Amino acid sequence: MLKLFKKTLVSIILIISSGTAFTQSSLTSPYSHYGLGDLNNISNTRNRSMGGTGVAQRGFYNVNPQNPASYTSIDSLSFVFEAGMRSTFNSLKTLTISENASSAGLDFMYFGFPISKKIKMSFGMMPFSTIGYKILDEQNDATLGRINYYYEGDGGLNQYYLGSGIQLHRNISIGFNVIYLAGNINRSRLIHFPDSTAVLNTRVRDIVNISDFSLTAGIQYHKTFLGGSHFTLGISSGYGNTLKTKKEQLSETLFGGINTGYEFFRDTIAYLKDIPGTIKLPVLFNAGVLYEKPEKITIAFEGSYGFWNKYRIDDKADSLSNNYRINGGIEFIPDNRSISSYWQKIRYRAGFNYSLTYLNLKQIQVKDLYTSFGLGLPIRRQAATLNFGAEIGSRGTKKNNLIQENYFRFYFGISITERWFIKRRYN
Repeated sequence: MLKLFKKTLVSIILIISSGTAFTQSSLTSPYSHYGLGDLNNISNTRNRSMGGTGVAQRGFYNVNPQNPASYTSIDSLSFVFEAGMRSTFNSLKTLTISENASSAGLDFMYFGFPISKKIKMSFGMMPFSTIGYKILDEQNDATLGRINYYYEGDGGLNQYYLGSGIQLHRNISIGFNVIYLAGNINRSRLIHFPDSTAVLNTRVRDIVNISDFSLTAGIQYHKTFLGGSHFTLGISSGYGNTLKTKKEQLSETLFGGINTGYEFFRDTIAYLKDIPGTIKLPVLFNAGVLYEKPEKITIAFEGSYGFWNKYRIDDKADSLSNNYRINGGIEFIPDNRSISSYWQKIRYRAGFNYSLTYLNLKQIQVKDLYTSFGLGLPIRRQAATLNFGAEIGSRGTKKNNLIQENYFRFYFGISITERWFIKRRYN
C-alpha cells in the first residue's frame, strides 16, 4: 500500500512541478465573462457524485474541505490522501447559432492527518474559478459599415488551504480553513472595423493579479444512535473579506485581427503597471443534514446562500445578484462484507443540484440544474477507492438573446488511506 501511495503522490507532484496542474483549454463558457468567472464547487469526487453535497458529510476515508469541522472524523491512526481530475464538455446555443467548448485539468488534491484524538488537520489545493471565453458582437454603422466588438478572457484563481477540525464534545465539532487565493484574470476588448482599411482597430487588455488570504469555518453536530446509524447537521460560512490586487493595462491600436487572422500593431496608446486595486468577496452560508447507516446507505440534503450583490472590483459592481442552491444526494452499498461478489461492494451514488446563479443578465437571473451519478470502486486488499462521477445539466436560456449551455462533466478521483501512526511491537 505504501508503494501505491508513494507512486501516486510522486506522479501528482511531477504534474504540479511541470506547471500543468490547473491548466485548461482556452474555452469554457461565455458566462465566465462576469464576476470571477465560473466558480468551482469545493468538493471531492464522492461528494460531486451526490449532487455536490458535503456540508454535513463525515468519513474516515475522505477529506471534505466544504466543512472543515468534518476533519475530526478522519481516522486517528491514518494519513488520508485524495486527488481527482475533471473534464467538461459544453454545448452553447442561442436562437441562431451553436458552438462547442471543453476544458480539463486537475480538480483537487487533499491531505488529512491526525494531530491528536480530537484534533485533525488537512491541507490541499483546488481551482476557485476558471475563465475562458471568446465573444463576437457584430453591429452595423451607416458610415463605418460593420463594427465587431470582440471580447476575450482566460485565467482564473486557485485556492490553497490549511485547515483544522476540533472535537469540542462527543457530538460537536468545529473547524476552519485558512485559504490562500492566487491567480490572474486576463480580459481584452477589441473594436474591429472589417470594412475599412483607413480606421485603426483598438484593443484594451486588462490583467488583474490576485494574491491574498481568506477564511472559511464550519460546525457539525453529529449523533450516533443505537444500531450504529448516524445523523449530522452541518453549517459552514466563509469569505466576506477584501482581496488586494495588482492590475496591468495595455491600450493599443492595430490593423487586422479577427477576420484575417493576422495582427499588425501600429501604436501603444497607454501602458500602466502595478495599479493597486481590491476585490470584495461576498459572505456565503451553507447548511445541510445527513443520515447514514455506515457501509450501507447515506442520504444528504443541503442549501446555500451567497450575498453576491455585495461583490465589488475596485469599488465597482458587476451583473451579479444574490444566489441560492438546493441539492441532495444518496450513496448505496449493497453488501460491503460480500466475499463472493465484487459488485456488491461497489458504492453507487446519485444526486441533484438546482441553483439560481449569481449571474443577472438582461433582467434574467440565470438558472443551473444538473443531475449527478457515480461509482466508488474499492481496490482489493487495499485501503483505497477509485471514484468516478459525472454531471449532466443545463445552465441559462435562449430568451432575450442569452445563451443556453448544456454540459457534461466527468470526474475521476482516488482516495488512499495509509496507517502511519501505529506503534509496532515487533520489528
